[in-house]
Amino acid sequence: MISAAKNSLLILFFMAALFPSCRHNDFYADNIKALDSLSGAVNALVKEDLKTDTVILAKAISRLEQYKQFIQQNVKDTLTKIEADFLQQFYASGNSLQSFELNRRLVKARVNLINSQIDKLKHDASAKVISEEKLNEFTNTEKKEANRLIEAGHNQQQLFYTNLQEFKTALKGVEELIKARNNGQLPTIIKDTLSL
Repeated sequence: MISAAKNSLLILFFMAALFPSCRHNDFYADNIKALDSLSGAVNALVKEDLKTDTVILAKAISRLEQYKQFIQQNVKDTLTKIEADFLQQFYASGNSLQSFELNRRLVKARVNLINSQIDKLKHDASAKVISEEKLNEFTNTEKKEANRLIEAGHNQQQLFYTNLQEFKTALKGVEELIKARNNGQLPTIIKDTLSL
């Protein structure tokens, strides 16, 4: 009877010693899975960005710069309210498209940084060279940063489509303004490009 009790205690002792180790391994494995999911979410932002029509964006920015230069050099008289409204919308949406192009590059750089940090954290978790407390802390930090980046990326995409539509709408009015002051012609640099 005593021997059976000793065996039971011995088994309980080994199980107690084993369970923290299993929990310890599960903690690292769970964090690695969470980091993999986080990496997938961040990379989905990159895939979404790849859908951006960069040709249209480049054409819009080019038109903005060329038309802006023409207007500054050739439009000296008073504008009608409708012309001024089109011009204001053209500049505002065009400047936003330029900002979008810059922000795209910044978002890509940030994605690369977050991905490298996630990879390093996954490596450290796999090798178990980081304490649970630090792994948890760093994983939560990366989640917060990734969520901020994803939200900013989605907002940028929405702004892109909204501003592109506004730009196209204003473009017609601005082209009429230019033609009215340029013998019915658009500047020759623009004339041969594809329409937006």
